[in-house]
Amino acid sequence: MASQILKWRLLPWQITVALIVVVNLASIILVARYIHFNNALELYFPVDSRAVAMEQSLRKEFPNDELLIAVFAGPDLYAADFLSKFDRVTQQLQKHKLVDRVFAVTNADHIAATDDGFAVETLIDPKTLAQSTPEMRRARALADRFAPGLLVAKDGSALAIAVRPILLQESTQRHEIKSELYRAVKTVGLEKHLVAVAGTVALESAGMLSMLADSAALIPLTMAIGIGLLVWVVGRPAPVIIGAVAMMTVVLPSLAVLVVIGKPFTFVMAMVPPLLSAYTIATLLHLYASLQRARQAKLRRPRRVIRAISDVHKAALFNVLTTGAGMASLIFTPIPPIQVFGFVGVAGVALVYLVVFHLVPPLLVKWDKGPWPQRGFRSTGKVAFAIAGFSMRHAGLTLITCTIAIILAVPLLAKVQVETDFIKFFPDSHGLSRSTKIVEQNLSGVIGVEVVFDGAGRDSLKRVETLRAIQAFQKWVATLPQVDRTVSMVDMVEEMNWAFHGEEVRYRALPESDKLLSQLLLVYDGRDLSEFVNREYQRTRIALSVNVHGASAIGEVIDTIRTHLQQHPIPGLKVEIAGYGRLFSDMQDLLVIGQIKSFGWAFALIFVLLMLLFRSPIAALICLIPNLAPLYFIIVVMGVTGIPLDMATSVIAGVVLGITVDDTIHLYHSYQHRLQHGASPTFALARSFEASGRAVLAVTLVLVSQFTLIIGSEFKPTANFGMLAAIGLLSGQMLELLLLPALIVLWHKQQMWRNNKTLRAVQARRQQ
Repeated sequence: MASQILKWRLLPWQITVALIVVVNLASIILVARYIHFNNALELYFPVDSRAVAMEQSLRKEFPNDELLIAVFAGPDLYAADFLSKFDRVTQQLQKHKLVDRVFAVTNADHIAATDDGFAVETLIDPKTLAQSTPEMRRARALADRFAPGLLVAKDGSALAIAVRPILLQESTQRHEIKSELYRAVKTVGLEKHLVAVAGTVALESAGMLSMLADSAALIPLTMAIGIGLLVWVVGRPAPVIIGAVAMMTVVLPSLAVLVVIGKPFTFVMAMVPPLLSAYTIATLLHLYASLQRARQAKLRRPRRVIRAISDVHKAALFNVLTTGAGMASLIFTPIPPIQVFGFVGVAGVALVYLVVFHLVPPLLVKWDKGPWPQRGFRSTGKVAFAIAGFSMRHAGLTLITCTIAIILAVPLLAKVQVETDFIKFFPDSHGLSRSTKIVEQNLSGVIGVEVVFDGAGRDSLKRVETLRAIQAFQKWVATLPQVDRTVSMVDMVEEMNWAFHGEEVRYRALPESDKLLSQLLLVYDGRDLSEFVNREYQRTRIALSVNVHGASAIGEVIDTIRTHLQQHPIPGLKVEIAGYGRLFSDMQDLLVIGQIKSFGWAFALIFVLLMLLFRSPIAALICLIPNLAPLYFIIVVMGVTGIPLDMATSVIAGVVLGITVDDTIHLYHSYQHRLQHGASPTFALARSFEASGRAVLAVTLVLVSQFTLIIGSEFKPTANFGMLAAIGLLSGQMLELLLLPALIVLWHKQQMWRNNKTLRAVQARRQQ
């Protein structure tokens, strides 16, 4: 031990303080000036995914399917004064640089008959309001083929403005459009009429605002609760202040890493600062517990600090490696923001090691004076020893009971759902949730799915027979209960034919010949047709509005459509599914693949590290089993509570496995150390849980308390992450204190039985 103490060199405290100041100032400047907040859906897909490739191909020819939908209600919706103000809102929005097109009854195209064919008019022209009555305007809006369900409620009780942005890449851009809508409404004085703002643009804006609110509240709160717990456990000003500095010196540079690698701050990343602040405190507590023991041994500075480091350094180093391995496992998932979470997590864990074992010790040597109170570590030590003692005395019963509990919980695993439903990310009382219900009750679903048809060549869609096949499919898909509305090139052509024949009802159908079809397409001079068929008349799309929001539910719709198309193929056409809904749907597969890869890599990496540390595959397995149990328990809790596997909960396995195994390393390393110095297995085990168990349980309380704080988030994925992490860490600690001693006792009994059997065999051979 003396040689180890002499080998450890401390930095001068002046250099340490200078490093801390420089690192934190540089991090503050980088984060304040350059951190980039973005939670756009596009970020969550690998650039080479099929859905992204299809989306990019489609948007080269057609506008995107994102919308911001504003719903207006009131008794005067069709009055001239309201419609004039309503139109001014649309005009102000149309001028915005991020807006592609604004749809409303005061600017929508309406195909109408004329003496020499048909013309494209404005549905309700704000310039000619004096020539009609409110009743006439209402009737005209409801009689239009395309307005009901998009621009006007089917019973006429509400009007809507649908804002379609240009192709966007940023959540901040979407929020800017939503803010412009509110400004325009306020400018004309229609605030009382505005009853809902929903759609995919509003969804991403709400997600970004929740992410910012969580970050602004949770980062300082988790640091504050960490400091409070340090006060309870340590109880002295100097170690508490040093702990606060350590947290800051980990969290701020970790956020700066995000800036350096040029990645945005997403809602997944919002969980990193609380995680790293909690892990910093946890690592500090192991050092502080060792420092307290060095004080009790009457060691003076700096010897006691170096002694404390030497006692826990090896275990702590492997803690960092195993936690880093858990974080690194997330890099192997196919979802980019989770990969970034893993990368920054690895960097943060490395910073924890550097800060706690190289920057904190010189500060402790300089400013840590006086005795430490015993209240925190003493109380946790008693609890840890009591649980471990029971396990040691009843090892077989403990293992059998845990095994039975695991078997009984198996049916609950099947209840876990893989789902990402961005609407359900918010509570029912949230403005977005309420607005979405209003929109879907009065208009149609807010999620878009597109069915894309590609013909064999130019003008392949100028054939009536081909359009009839598309029409048959469209009529079928409109019968699906999840589909509220469908619009396609076929609808446009039927309206042209109807208007061309004097608006006779029997002509509201496809034309009878290819020649007439070509003539109608040539005469048409509106804007809407180009949104459903390209210039070459080789690619067309059907836009569907679906009333389900989750990736799983949307995936079922898409699977139903694909199955139907396989059973009823359309000759000469290739069919593909695209749109916002397709991206949602594909997210489910990415989550499953990511979870499997993450857990597999985390298990493999941590197992290898444990083998290197303890030089025994059996010891590595004994240490891993108690830490796999809480992951199983987390899945059971998800099945019972209905918490789905989504973007936030998909990182739980790697994080919890990486953190919970830390305490196991400290306990087993302490036990192994005593064995090597001649202690009996029982005495070594008891002393290890009595000594190291103090810090281990205190660390768990710190981690659980900080993750419990996250449960208060209004954003459900963040709250679910906090709850599951707290449950996983707490259950992991309890199972560790129960299972680890039981497994060690039973393993030693097995070894003793084998040794005795071998000894008897040797003695028997000698007697022969």
